[in-house]
Amino acid sequence: MVYGVEERNNMLNDIIAGISIKLHETFDSECKIYKENVPQGFKEPCFVISHVRTSSTPRLPNRYLRRNSFDVQYFPKEGYNKKSELYNVAEELLLSLEYIFVLDNLVRGTKMSPEIVDDVLHFFVSYD
Repeated sequence: MVYGVEERNNMLNDIIAGISIKLHETFDSECKIYKENVPQGFKEPCFVISHVRTSSTPRLPNRYLRRNSFDVQYFPKEGYNKKSELYNVAEELLLSLEYIFVLDNLVRGTKMSPEIVDDVLHFFVSYD
């Protein structure tokens, strides 16, 4: 995504909002979505949206290409079919987070890769 200096102030918050909206649309409201720190004693299932890194490359005067990487974590319900649930959610995220709306613009997710660590799904995606 290429944008001017005045547009970049809230870009991370706008991308996180776009991810959150897409998660609500895809999973209805069955899962809580955390955008900040996860509180002690949180209830599963839930998502946690974490910003991983941003890199910036100058383009035209006062224009930049920003690469914004995120980790969308999914904590499954307690039970015996955790792995199956994690695989299903990973597949849904591959489809649903490919495109999100950011400031009324459709933005495509790149470098999408799911990874399961200690029964938690980490879904990595970049919005450039």
